[in-house]
Order: sequence, then C-alpha cells, then structure tokens
Amino acid sequence: MKGRVPKQGKRSAAAPADAVSPSSPTGGHRLRDWLVGTLGMMAAAPVIGIFTGFLLLFGGIFLGVAWQAAMKPLVDMRQYAGFSASTSGHIVESWAAINFDPASLPAGKLYWDRASKISRCAVVEYNAGDWGTPLRRAFCGMRLQFSDNFRLSDWAEAVQEGIPFTFLRDASGFELQEVRMNRTTLDWISHHPPRDTFMMSKPPPATALAALREQLDLPVDVAVLSWTHAVPDFPLRFDPQRPQEAMPARVVEDSRAWNPTAAVLALLLAIPGFWVWRMGVRVFFPAEPSPLVLWTLTLLPLLALPWWGEMLPKLIARANRDWATIASDMLDDVTRGTRLIASTPDEAEFARGERLVWRLDQGAYAETFGRIRYARPEPPPKSADEAIAALRAQTAAQVRGFDSAQRAALFQRLREQYDANLQNVQRLFTTAAEDTLRDAGVDAAAHKAARKFLFYASGGTYYEDQLDRIEAARDAASAASR
Repeated sequence: MKGRVPKQGKRSAAAPADAVSPSSPTGGHRLRDWLVGTLGMMAAAPVIGIFTGFLLLFGGIFLGVAWQAAMKPLVDMRQYAGFSASTSGHIVESWAAINFDPASLPAGKLYWDRASKISRCAVVEYNAGDWGTPLRRAFCGMRLQFSDNFRLSDWAEAVQEGIPFTFLRDASGFELQEVRMNRTTLDWISHHPPRDTFMMSKPPPATALAALREQLDLPVDVAVLSWTHAVPDFPLRFDPQRPQEAMPARVVEDSRAWNPTAAVLALLLAIPGFWVWRMGVRVFFPAEPSPLVLWTLTLLPLLALPWWGEMLPKLIARANRDWATIASDMLDDVTRGTRLIASTPDEAEFARGERLVWRLDQGAYAETFGRIRYARPEPPPKSADEAIAALRAQTAAQVRGFDSAQRAALFQRLREQYDANLQNVQRLFTTAAEDTLRDAGVDAAAHKAARKFLFYASGGTYYEDQLDRIEAARDAASAASR
C-alpha cells in the first residue's frame, strides 16, 4: 500500500495541467482576426494588382513577340504549303469595324473613341478552278487605335502592306465609307454627349453618334482619294483541295520566306518572358498553390498565343485595367503588319453589325456639295491637285446652269457652313463664285452673295481690290455690249 497513490491525489495532480492549457478563441477574437486580414488584403490589393499586371504585361509581350518572330511564320509556312493555285478576286463588301466596350470606361467618362479599336474588313469574291459558283472569303486586317481625329480617308489603302483594300464606290466614283459596330456601342454613342466639341460645328453635335458622323463627313478628302485610286484587284492563292479557304497572295508568299535565325531571337525573348510570366502568375494567387497547379496555371494561358492580341489584355485586366490597356496597344503595334483574320463572310467582325454609311451627296454638305452631280473623269486624275482641278471645273460648269436665286442661295449657304465650322467643301466653289461675279446675266443678289462668299468664306486669299477688279471688268464688258 506504500507505493499506491490515492485516486484523489491523481485528480489533484492533474489539476495544474488543466489550468495552464490555452483557452479556445472567443467569437470576438475571430471577428477581429477576420477584419484585420480582410482589410489588409483590401489595402494591398491595388498594389498587388499593379505589380502582378506589370509582370504579366512584361512576360506576355516578350512571349507574344517571340511567337510573332518565329513560331507564327513557321505555322503559316506549314499551313500554306499546299496553296499552289492562284486567282484574282474583287471586293464586293467592305467596312471599318469599331470595337468598343462601354464597361472599359470609368464611370462618368466620355472618351469612348480613345477606348476603341478600329480595323478594316473586306469580303472578296473569286472563282477557283472548276468551281462554277463564285466563292467568297472575308479578311479583317490590322487593328489601330481610334480617336476623335481619326479619318478613314487618311488610312492607307490597304488592309496591310501588299493586301489591297477599298470601300465600294457610288455612281460618281466616290467611296461609300462604312463603319460597323455592335448594338451596344451604337446605343451608347446615341445616348451620350461627345467628349469634346472644340472645332466642331455650331451648334455642336448633341450626341457622340452625331459627332462621329461629322468627324468622318469629309466630301473633298474622300472624292480626291477615290478619283486618284482605282478599284484594285485582289490577288489570291489557294489549295486546289480546299478552294474555299483562299488567302491573299502576299500572305502566302511571305510565309515561304521563313528565316531560321528568327528562332534565336524568339529564344532570347521567350526565356525571360516565360520566367517573368510565371512570376506574375505566382503573385496573382496569394494562396500558395501546389507546384502542379502553379505550372498548370502558368502553361494553360499560353495555348492562346495565336490569339494573344485578344486574350492577353483580358487576362491582365483581371489584375489591373490600366496595364491591360497598355498591353492591347503594344500588341496591336507588334501585330500591325501580320494581323489578318480570314473567315467566311458571316463570321467576319461585325458582319451583321449595325451599319453607318457616309454618302457624299448627303450629310452636312447635302445643300452644297450634294447639289452637284460629279463624274469621275477619264483618264482619271493622277494627283490630288489634278483631282481638285477636275472637281472645281465640274462644279463651275453646273453652277453656271443655276438661275440667280439658286446661285445666291448656294453661296449664302456655303458661307453659313463656313461660319459654322463646316469648311471641307468651300474650296471647290471658288471658280463658280468668280464666274458668277463676272456674269452680267445674273442679278445683284447673286453678285453680292458670290462676293461675300469669296471674301469671307472661301478659305482663300481674296481681297477687296481683287474683287473690285473682277466686277469692274464685268461692268465694262456689259457697257460695251449695249
């Protein structure tokens, strides 16, 4: 019995151990820890997003350039190896596609144009070998940044170098410039005011849609471009086994000039690009993923490299929207000479989108430029100066057929448009106004309107004494004829 410990003693010995055991956290402590962790993540999220976005941008651009430099040409070379037949097609439908996502604009901002991209699309009709029915293929080319000073007439007449493009023509030989967009974009610009109306017409356009119509309403620029550029043929190459998949001849020819040394450049860019890309993916996920999950998340997006221009900005936007915008602009520059999306006509960008067409005899200048019926001269003008001279001559010839009241109304309207900052067409009417001043057969109201137009609104350098001499010569000739 000497070595036995009473049961009560055992319970007494165990009591101190129970006294020092940690107590379970209370509900208040758990709430405090959750709030601290959540607020900390919220405070750090913008910084993490900026850092992650930069890493994904840096790595993604390097990987994109590596793909464009070496892998894409190699893929194209294999894809077009069987394109041995050639033909020539013609453009039967064409438009400029404006891509805009209203969700990309911060709340209250109106610069939709700067947040938009624009690309040209053309549907080409061609005959291929023994196929009796003509085939059609759509091509959408390089994508550029849109803006409030973008002009379709300034855009080089090509989808990209060596690949022809033109808008359809009207009876006068003028381009029918056309823009297409989705319904969401059209609704947005129809219900929001323009960002800036400086140097626009007076009164200024009330909606972004009206501002867009005015921005691209440039009759003289379009007329000169149309008359100095013939409608081009569209050279194509195709695989006799798949004639419905024809491609521009220039694309096929370029694919056969692949340079193996480009692989060295691709490797130099791909190695650091992939390393930084993996760092960005790792930072993107705060919780430590397993190695298998991390590698899967790193490699899976790279399967989209052929569509990197569309996919990379979407991926980066998950981390930081500003870096995503920069990525989109940089990739557009990288792919400017190579981006060409071929498809069936129905699958082309905004093939069934909302259409806006600019007709030169309509729009803001319908009462002036639109009153003249122009015809493309033969042979066509070889330069812009020759085209302007031909337009002036046709304008003057038709205005000579107007009576006094019609001439007075025409020159009065030209002056009103000039004062309202609609100043694209006045230079075509200077010869007609001079002829009116010299014409003793029209009344004083027509003479007065022509004189004021030349002095105030012609955009030229007409002085009072110069106009006085024209009228004096007219009066002298009229007196001599009596």
